[in-house]
Amino acid sequence: MSDKEELQSVVGGFFYGEVDESVVFPYPHFSQEQVEIAKEFTDAIRKFGEDNIDGEKMDQEAVIPENVVQGLAELGLMGLGVPEELGGMGLDYSLYSRVFAEVAAHDGSVATFIGAHQSIGYRALLNEGTDEQKQKYLPALASGEKIAAFCLTEPGSGSDAYSIKTKAVDNGDGTYTLNGQKLWITNGGSAAFYSVFAKTDHEIDGKTVEKISCFIVEKDMEGLSFGEKENKMGIRASETRAVYFDKVIVPKENIIGELGKGFKIAMNVLNSGRLSLGAGCVGGMKTIMEMATEHANGRKQFGKTITEFGLIQEKLASMAALTYATESVVYMTTGNMCKGMRDYYLETAVCKIFGSECLWEVVDTALQIAAGNGYMKEYPYERIMRDSRINLIFEGTNEILRCFLALSGIRGPSEKLKELGKISNVSKALEDPIKSLGVLTDFAKNRITKMIPTRSLSQAHPRLEEWANEFSSMLGGFSIQVENTLMKYGKNIIENEFPQKRLANMTIQLYVMLAVISRTTAILNSEKVDEKKKEYCFDLAQHSLRRAKHEFVANLKEMTKNIDKVEKRLSDAVSENGGYGLDIIDF
Repeated sequence: MSDKEELQSVVGGFFYGEVDESVVFPYPHFSQEQVEIAKEFTDAIRKFGEDNIDGEKMDQEAVIPENVVQGLAELGLMGLGVPEELGGMGLDYSLYSRVFAEVAAHDGSVATFIGAHQSIGYRALLNEGTDEQKQKYLPALASGEKIAAFCLTEPGSGSDAYSIKTKAVDNGDGTYTLNGQKLWITNGGSAAFYSVFAKTDHEIDGKTVEKISCFIVEKDMEGLSFGEKENKMGIRASETRAVYFDKVIVPKENIIGELGKGFKIAMNVLNSGRLSLGAGCVGGMKTIMEMATEHANGRKQFGKTITEFGLIQEKLASMAALTYATESVVYMTTGNMCKGMRDYYLETAVCKIFGSECLWEVVDTALQIAAGNGYMKEYPYERIMRDSRINLIFEGTNEILRCFLALSGIRGPSEKLKELGKISNVSKALEDPIKSLGVLTDFAKNRITKMIPTRSLSQAHPRLEEWANEFSSMLGGFSIQVENTLMKYGKNIIENEFPQKRLANMTIQLYVMLAVISRTTAILNSEKVDEKKKEYCFDLAQHSLRRAKHEFVANLKEMTKNIDKVEKRLSDAVSENGGYGLDIIDF
């Protein structure tokens, strides 16, 4: 594959029932140079964290000490993805993720602070800024001299980003007047650079319409102010505030990208930001696993360490397999991004959803292993649990991302089925093939091909052949369900989130299986990995693959046999009751 050839989305291919093995195998691995850079960074972060980052104290005081902020900057952690000529480290996606995972392994608040600064804070500038803008702002941002914040969310606009009310009015003299407010902005008060998204007016076909544009706002601009620091459940040391814009004058030179294209800019920022969030979850899982394992090895009951009891063994195995699966998914994605994949928004959505939910499960499991100790504030389990919960919410809630994943994925197949859509009623058309014989015959042939299991993963290791065949069969079944869903709901699929959720869940598990098969194949084929480690990884793969298949099959079955109508009726009743609405003494 040439350097200029763009890789197609792996997850996007699932919706067609396709996998390009050249994109999947061999599993992306770190070069020797990358390994050396990663070790240098992670060793430095580990030492700095052990000496300077006191998670408990920061949680209690709800602040990251200035010496920690300064130390992070001196390590180069404020400009990981910024080109070296502009004062940054110039790390690729894989190295960026590995370094960020190490930061997250030490403390969630610190990871949030750094991530909000560079993963999203100035990412729009890095992605879309002019050379002049980059030269003006990036050196100070990369050095940590200035902190960045990402300003999109508003009181009435969360997942529905296009409904923002903040407005920028063209003054006709080369400036814009900005009015509005943003909510829950990380680094809100400490930042000096703000990527602000606001509505602007545009003339289209003689009508004035509002579109979103992206502006750079600097802290010293008159009219900028902040709310009180939010008192949060977790990641308490990271700063979160409302940001207010009262007649802030912004020069047109501070527009990032094309005027009116801000929505796409914001979505691209969040798409890449979700990747570091997934990587951070891996770092968090490894830390909590070490704590739980140390406790289990040292805790004796009935004359044995609790690692000798089956139900604890089950928990340790599950935690390790979830970590292995998440790590496999994250670095499959980063590797392909490094190789040229541009449409990676489906992959990063999977990384965020799967990673955040696996981290939550691992933290919960670790706390259970620690038992009473886990519930006490003198141990870090409960703090890590509070810190971890936010990952299922920010940068797109997992619910909205499931809808995003499903609807984005079926867009391609829906285009292929447009010819069928010319028939007034698709269901009736299928019952009367004479009306559309040519179209439907080709369509039927395609479906029959998908129904026949084939060995699509020819490069999987022989020991994984069974799972490779399982994957192929599941992939065919999934693509048929995509078509069935489109034919059943048509454009109304947008309003039906139950099937969207199931399509998204199946997509996630397919990507997990593919990443695990590819990574484990590379490990089993490697001459550098000893046999004991190979067997460990093979067992991790078996556990991960079995779980993924179980989740996939459950969602597949529920595409046709479910209680969606019951859930809808129950939800309506709960809403009408204002809650549960029953008392045992009333009946």
